[in-house]
Amino acid sequence: MGSRNFDLGARDMKAAGRIALEEGMQSFSSIDTMADRWNLFVDYVREHHGFGRMELITSDVVMAYGEILADRVTEGELEASTAQNYISAVNRVLELARGDQHLTMSPTRDCGIPMRENIAKINQFVTIKEHNDWLFSVDPTLRIMLRLQRAFGLRFEESAKFDARDAYSYSHRGPVPIVNGTKGGRPRQVPIWKGSQSETLNAARMHQGTHHSLIPEGMSYEEFRRHCYRVATANGIRFHRERHSYACQRYKDLVGAECPVMAAIPHGEAHIEWLAVQLRKSLDVARERDRKAREQIAQELGHNRIEVTNAYLG
Repeated sequence: MGSRNFDLGARDMKAAGRIALEEGMQSFSSIDTMADRWNLFVDYVREHHGFGRMELITSDVVMAYGEILADRVTEGELEASTAQNYISAVNRVLELARGDQHLTMSPTRDCGIPMRENIAKINQFVTIKEHNDWLFSVDPTLRIMLRLQRAFGLRFEESAKFDARDAYSYSHRGPVPIVNGTKGGRPRQVPIWKGSQSETLNAARMHQGTHHSLIPEGMSYEEFRRHCYRVATANGIRFHRERHSYACQRYKDLVGAECPVMAAIPHGEAHIEWLAVQLRKSLDVARERDRKAREQIAQELGHNRIEVTNAYLG
């Protein structure tokens, strides 16, 4: 494969990236900032893809990193502009190191990072066919996790650490407590509102057995996460899209009509007017129903803020 890290004079990707920036840029303050952002990408590559040389970086690797950043923006953890800057730094280092722009990724078009306004404009819904294709391409444990993510709006970590041993009582009594792996340790409850949720719970219970989670015995969460993301990257799976799907399905269940991204109608008054026609209600009734649904979904996703839910629904 030739010299390591494009013969930049360093075996470590972080150091090699720094050298590429120093050779190709003039401003030391910009170099420092870009190097810091590049280092975050290198940490991601090591953790999720397990290699340490620039020559092995492909467009799929950069895109997978961008999609994780996009999920963090959607979750309200990261500003869209910051995520875009992270991808721009990766683009710049790889351009300087390779001497071409073959791996340049658009933060918005290729990675799905929202524009500065955190209101979804791109439909992330996973169709039934796509969902089934994903299930067919993965191992049984990951299959259960994808089903849980779609059925209950779970984040990846929440689905991995979900304890299904009491699934029988949940499916009959509801709601389902989401306790392990939540952001900030904040538990929440998700109601049982469709039959497929009970089916998913029982499938998870049977697969999990007596173990306390879906993480295989003898494997740490970090090891399991690394394995899952490698499988996901290889099969074009983006876990967070199942959470988007839950939000969109739940909105239709609560309101009786599609959310903006599913209806392909802009967020705001245009969607409220469309909603009023679909529901045969007044604008005020449509607006109130929309607001209440967003508040409910925000609670079920664990955000408790409508503005974050807008990043799912539009």
